Amino acid sequence: MTFQLTSNYQPAGDQPKAIQDIVGAFEKGKTKLTLLGATGTGKTFTMANIIQKVQRPTLIVSHNKTLAAQLATEFKYFFPHNAVHYFVSYFDYYQPESYLPSSGTYIEKEATINQEIEMYRLATMASLLSREDVIVVASASSLYGLGQARFFKENCLQLKVGTKYNFPEVKRQLLHMQYKPVHGKIEPSMFDRQGERLDIYSSTEKYVNRCFFNEETLEYIEIRDSLTFELIKTVSQIILRPATQYLQDLSDLETILAQITAEKELRIKEFEKKGMLVEAERIKKRVEYDIRMIKETGFVNGIENYSPYFDKRLPGEPPNTLFDYFPDDFLMIIDESHMTIPQLHAMAEGDKARKTNLINYGFRLPSAIDHRPLRFEELEATLWRKKLDEIKLDEASVALKSQIVHPTQKSTSKSKKESARQENQLENLKSKQKKKAKSIFLSATPGEYEIQLSEQIIEQIIRPTGLLDPITYIYPKSGDYNQLLLSLDKLLNKKPHLEEFLHEKNKNEEGKELLIDIFGENESTPFQATTEAL
Repeated sequence: MTFQLTSNYQPAGDQPKAIQDIVGAFEKGKTKLTLLGATGTGKTFTMANIIQKVQRPTLIVSHNKTLAAQLATEFKYFFPHNAVHYFVSYFDYYQPESYLPSSGTYIEKEATINQEIEMYRLATMASLLSREDVIVVASASSLYGLGQARFFKENCLQLKVGTKYNFPEVKRQLLHMQYKPVHGKIEPSMFDRQGERLDIYSSTEKYVNRCFFNEETLEYIEIRDSLTFELIKTVSQIILRPATQYLQDLSDLETILAQITAEKELRIKEFEKKGMLVEAERIKKRVEYDIRMIKETGFVNGIENYSPYFDKRLPGEPPNTLFDYFPDDFLMIIDESHMTIPQLHAMAEGDKARKTNLINYGFRLPSAIDHRPLRFEELEATLWRKKLDEIKLDEASVALKSQIVHPTQKSTSKSKKESARQENQLENLKSKQKKKAKSIFLSATPGEYEIQLSEQIIEQIIRPTGLLDPITYIYPKSGDYNQLLLSLDKLLNKKPHLEEFLHEKNKNEEGKELLIDIFGENESTPFQATTEAL
């Protein structure tokens, strides 16, 4: 078996029935289920058993990083022999680029990247492209764009013992994969050559690959600890993955830059026609600077806004995301679905509002609107086979780009351009559909959306320990204390040790004075009535 569940205990309580019902529903052809599991019933362990039964790569989406980290830790315990990955936003600090028209304030993008989390993300992508026993615990960042899976897979460097290599070619390939020469201390995604020894710090693991050459022939490879350089093992071959998740095909860079220039000229003319001369000059300077930086260094801050050109995506087409790295028949689990589903809804909407201001005031080209998260409607069409004719093109995209002719398209009427954009989007979604994917919505309080979408709702109420939630009674706030006193008598009959506790409390003069202040010195005060009852 690909997935091997390891645990010191077996399913109990409602877990065996829930596992049996879910597996049975999948075998009957159902693909969308909701597990209504009460708090403390062991839903995570149930999911681990489902993964072992289904034996397919699994994506678990959570609504926050902390919960995702907890789930990843638990699944690593359950599946120590399989690839369990943690895929969340790799920013320690992130201030997105934005413009506030009300105050005329432009806020430049600022970000601090966590190298360790970036390594986890790259390791996730590498595992999904090279093995089947993969479990990924992700946050809503799974909706955001990544490089093309095909290009990421093809641009790897494989080194084998006994093979001859030309070092300038090896160096050129490493640089293309965004590895950098060492400047002082060796860090992730760096390489260092000293004589006939080549050290390469992996982008996906905390190891340094030390390669020893005899002239051009690779003699042996050592895997060493990245901190202590202690020898871990010797191997006969290694595969090095790209050092960035946004690796782009720059073989046709001149054409890409020409297309960006063409859109810039069209945008300038549009602003000038409307008398928006400040915005026209602003977009002219911004794009010309970006093009110059890309030519000279291959990178510019904000290069992701040109991703539709580098990805060769037509207007309206969805971005490449983590979902494209999974096979057609993977298993998706949405944890705490009542919280996660609304968050997945909101991600694209917030991004669209921010980008609209940047585009309208000349800070970004209209094509930047297509650098965006996957919209929830597109996620529905991809995973849950919602009818494609129900998917509507983003109105903001149409409005912003209605006057812009994409350089890859011929000039046509406004209605035809809108129709073409929608056709691009639907055709792309059709190719991305995961027709055999299975989904489980996991929650103690599932929302209306998942209840309506699910083909079956399975309950898991009884805990493995057999303990039930205590029965809670809520009395009306009516001023009638008889019910309260009767309940107090019943409580003291069941737990007589509380009588001494309550008696000591009643001796507290401060508490007595407080009650007298509230209710007066009437003999029927709750304090006196309680004392008499005791």
